[in-house]
Amino acid sequence: MNPNKIKTVTGWIDANEIQGCYVHEHLYAKATKSIVDNNPNMAVTDLSKIAVDLKEFKDLGGNCVVEVTTIDYGRDLNKLHDLSKLSAVYIVGTGGFNKGVFNREFLENKDYHTIAKDLVFEINQEIGPGVLKIGTSLNRIDDWELVGLKAISEAHKQTGIPITTHTEKGTFASQQLSLFKQEGVHPSAIIIGHQDQNTDFSEHMKLITQGAFIGYDSIPKTKYDTKNRAMEFIAHLATKGLHSHVLVSGDFARTNYYHGYGGEPGLAYLLSEFKEELRYYLMKQDIDADKVIEDIFKNNPAKALSFRF
Repeated sequence: MNPNKIKTVTGWIDANEIQGCYVHEHLYAKATKSIVDNNPNMAVTDLSKIAVDLKEFKDLGGNCVVEVTTIDYGRDLNKLHDLSKLSAVYIVGTGGFNKGVFNREFLENKDYHTIAKDLVFEINQEIGPGVLKIGTSLNRIDDWELVGLKAISEAHKQTGIPITTHTEKGTFASQQLSLFKQEGVHPSAIIIGHQDQNTDFSEHMKLITQGAFIGYDSIPKTKYDTKNRAMEFIAHLATKGLHSHVLVSGDFARTNYYHGYGGEPGLAYLLSEFKEELRYYLMKQDIDADKVIEDIFKNNPAKALSFRF
């Protein structure tokens, strides 16, 4: 593969090409038929409307988005390829699986070696994933989720592809990392998701000091109310020199979050509003705000998304 390079749906890029990056978004996602039938807002499928938000994102200095929709949640890598071309924004696609309620039929009673082989084949395609994902359930990992975790661990060890995760409400983060380590994956190759929903700062420290990246990726969502916590935790980590393992995003998976669909706050929110709130918060504490912000939006994702070998 390509060490220190990032695989996007339009080809490989050097890690230093990252200028501003969100690491956990849904730009094209159809969820499942039953979900969309009950809530059409869950079908994010109009490329021209999503491109409106990507333009706003790009105008503010963003140039890369990790699109974490998986095959069990309506992923379409070819659509992402088209969207990247339309918007001139790098998009990293995702292989692997969502949490158990979605991935059960793909993983239960399956041989993880066979699944890993299929993942490696997909990674090697021209329009293929640049990260692998697995999700776990609330405070637990189901048997079939463990199959997925083992499969993506094996695929990672064969290709060097980075790994990202879903944690339900921020739970089971340390257990995820322990399981990955048991499978021979170094923590530095892993992004543990949704940790702004995890109020236990000591666990954030535990994950980071082992080498993992953590995602504060629910920040714009008022239903989770994590913005102030994220700023507080980033500041605490910065005083210890550990903010270098923090990544940010919004995890938009509904049309009513996107300006192009007439929704709020829009994909650009983290760059247009949160960044400046964070800057002010850090400056009040005599923390080098420019450095922290550059790391979170540029340098940290460049490291986290690079293939390991």
